[in-house]
Amino acid sequence: MAAQASAATAASASTVSPAELWRDITQVYDRAMASGACSKTDTQVEVLHDPSLAVDFVLRVAAALKAKPTGLPAGGDRGSAPSASAPPPPWRNPFSPPEPALTVRPLGPGHVAVLNKFNVVPHHVLVLTNAFRSQAEPLDGGDLAAALEVVKSMPEGGVAFYNCGPESGRSQPHKHLQVVPLPFAEGQPPAAPLEPLVAVAAAGAAPLQPLELRALPYRCYVAMLPDSPSPDQLQAACSALLQRAFPGYTYTPHPALAAGPPTDAATAAAVAAGPVSYNVLMTRRWLLLAPRRQERCGPLALNSLAFAGTVLVRSEEELGFVRETGPANILAQIGVPW
Repeated sequence: MAAQASAATAASASTVSPAELWRDITQVYDRAMASGACSKTDTQVEVLHDPSLAVDFVLRVAAALKAKPTGLPAGGDRGSAPSASAPPPPWRNPFSPPEPALTVRPLGPGHVAVLNKFNVVPHHVLVLTNAFRSQAEPLDGGDLAAALEVVKSMPEGGVAFYNCGPESGRSQPHKHLQVVPLPFAEGQPPAAPLEPLVAVAAAGAAPLQPLELRALPYRCYVAMLPDSPSPDQLQAACSALLQRAFPGYTYTPHPALAAGPPTDAATAAAVAAGPVSYNVLMTRRWLLLAPRRQERCGPLALNSLAFAGTVLVRSEEELGFVRETGPANILAQIGVPW
């Protein structure tokens, strides 16, 4: 009886259709942009062909390219640098609770869809756990199912991604995935640029079978998804890819979590650090995992989307570096060699 009640609760918590979810995302986005609750960075698209992979990478180039870094701390006010003796501001989890003006709707019993406050592309959605969980945790079936619901709501599909560990490009300690719509640029096919390499590696493979993307110059693992994967199937597939990347790995929560959610910046950073770093990407068709050895390559700090085939470029220095080095070489340096 308890199991039936639990199943009924889960079913009733997420009965919205893909079309209704997309309607909610667009309506909340339009209101948030109009009110100033969220803002969009203006970018121009540059498509850069990488001959070594035969892949067209999509660069999002900030319209107002910055000069060399000024040395101000991240998030610092350019009008006046803070005093060296000033105490750091108290830490607050921006996801607990999320801003009402950015909140779209619940996703299943344990997650909520929220707009990204500072977006580069419209309709960038965060999939947050309701209760605090660490960004160092592996993804479970509920996390992946909630994100896939958002992916499937987007008219041409989307890419969900998860930045896990200190070298992954993650910025918040509260567990969350992110979802951006496809295509990455107007006029591009509605698929991640690395899709053709995934298709070749998966030819003839059974759904959910872990595969190696040996065409890439870094370790990368993928599993094709059935049309309607269950949360258990999604979790099993992700766990299999994680074991391929880190054989024998078992996640152990940070001891500080025994006292409850973190309340200061140092504890928040500690509980989200984790012993391994990797990026997870998911589309309607596949689930991909790439282990990381470093966050930065030259002036660039990169998250999961680089492994999907798109990079945000914020300065003239970064743009020149990407053109000269080449996306495949950059990914090889931040990824883990075979």
